[in-house]
Amino acid sequence: MNKLLELLKDYPIEQVEKYIAYCNKLKNEKDKKTGQLKNTWFAFLTENKLAELYRRVAGEGLVLDGEHITIQSTGLSYDYVAYKNKMLLTYPESLIDVALVREDDVFSFSKDAGSVYYSHTITNPFSPKVVIGGYCVIKNKRGEFLTLLSKADIDKHRKVAKTDFIWQQWFDEMAMKTLIKKACKQHFADVFTEIELSDNDNYNLENPLSLELKWKQEIDAIDTVEKLKAYYVANKGKGKDFDKYITIRNKQIHENS
Repeated sequence: MNKLLELLKDYPIEQVEKYIAYCNKLKNEKDKKTGQLKNTWFAFLTENKLAELYRRVAGEGLVLDGEHITIQSTGLSYDYVAYKNKMLLTYPESLIDVALVREDDVFSFSKDAGSVYYSHTITNPFSPKVVIGGYCVIKNKRGEFLTLLSKADIDKHRKVAKTDFIWQQWFDEMAMKTLIKKACKQHFADVFTEIELSDNDNYNLENPLSLELKWKQEIDAIDTVEKLKAYYVANKGKGKDFDKYITIRNKQIHENS
């Protein structure tokens, strides 16, 4: 990663070192059960590409920290905190409230002369209840905005995400991200254009999985050289990086055997 350090020499060294540590974690992290590399897709990212991703995020005034902004096999991913941070960078006076509404909660809202009023009584906060929807309220000098999504609306967004494994583990966080992402797209599209372009790499708005992502996931799941050879023979020519991906997976299987 020495080249990456040189490529990002114009940025704060503490932030860059943290980013490099995050990249090394993605590169070397292994599955606890199988002992195999978890993020086989990371081998495709050159140091130039990693530097490009860092610069893209920095251009928004944010930091690719591996926590609120992460690298997935499908591209960059911003969580709801990253969206809030971007809003506060642009409009520091912003008041932002993102929350999920659960069964038995009491929620009401009204809007009068451009002002948003709402009330949310959380019933039995420590008792697990089914999520029935959520809301995002943003108030700043541009106005006051209320965005509402039902559970069905949230599920629609989940269905077109390429990262359902993240939804499975962190449903509440992903649902809140969906809410603030929707609010920003509706009312602050001019501010979030670049973030939307980057973050939308994680979504296929026409179909849940692209063909390329599908065969990459299939190759990642292969755990023996024999199975890999058979898969290669049956599927040769599936994409421009197909042979390269097969070669990388073959090397990984040998290293883990």
